Amino acid sequence: MEKIFLIGGSGFIGKNLVRCLLPYYQISIFDKYIDHDFFADYPSVNVYQLDLVADNIPSEIIAPDYIINLASIVTAERDLSLFDELISSNLKVLLNLYERFKDTSSLKLFIQFGSSEEYGSISSPFKEENREYPNSPYALVKQLTTNTALMLHRNYGFPTMVVRPGNLFGPGQNKNKFIPYVIDKLRKGEPLNVSPCEQKRDFIYVDDFAEDIHGLLKNYKKCEGEIVNVSSGNSISLKTIIEFYKMKLNSISEIHYGALPYRKNESMDLRCDIGKLMTIMYCHSDMMLSFNRFLKL
Repeated sequence: MEKIFLIGGSGFIGKNLVRCLLPYYQISIFDKYIDHDFFADYPSVNVYQLDLVADNIPSEIIAPDYIINLASIVTAERDLSLFDELISSNLKVLLNLYERFKDTSSLKLFIQFGSSEEYGSISSPFKEENREYPNSPYALVKQLTTNTALMLHRNYGFPTMVVRPGNLFGPGQNKNKFIPYVIDKLRKGEPLNVSPCEQKRDFIYVDDFAEDIHGLLKNYKKCEGEIVNVSSGNSISLKTIIEFYKMKLNSISEIHYGALPYRKNESMDLRCDIGKLMTIMYCHSDMMLSFNRFLKL
């Protein structure tokens, strides 16, 4: 069975990749914080707790066929004081992994996670060849890390690619994220104070996302040196999502649209072109089916 290392794999995305990909791969997790309760249900997963900035993966651990680097601090804040921590959690981790695995002959593909926020406020659909205009420290550092990953491939032959996800949602997501937050408030019948919510986002259910990642791994030879958007390819307004769940849950919550302002330089239609993904493999889902599945959580 082929081996995968999930770097920063104890978070929301990593745990769902474990749940979906474990039948096909031997998985090892490397993270500073480990959810031991979750991984107790997956005893075949190797779990290593280490600081990915300060520590290297021990040399005695057998190198994998694939590495997926999820390590990052995710934030929508526009605070410039975040740069040092963001650079450490993104760029330094990437460079440490490169130094550790640059001479690994078994490594077929290194997937670096970028973000669709790298595109900024340009007109959608976002295509991988578009010039980026990041609007936050997080997005700017992601862009820097993306370019570094591609430089490592061009100059040194390191088998990197960059995945730019859309807006992920699904089991185990933090309740401060949009869809879990909305569902929690509506179930409790509590009021929602939100922006006008006319902005659109490209959501993808985490199981569908994992299927796409599996497809990229199986087609790794087509992926080296590429940026690939992985999302639904469609966008939907946040207001539509709120009204959809309010109806499904028969919620009595009052929705106060416009109680909060839009963020500065708010992207009003974040939608990813998935043409490149489709040329590599075909696997994506119906968006409304995905939203219905989330109600089962």
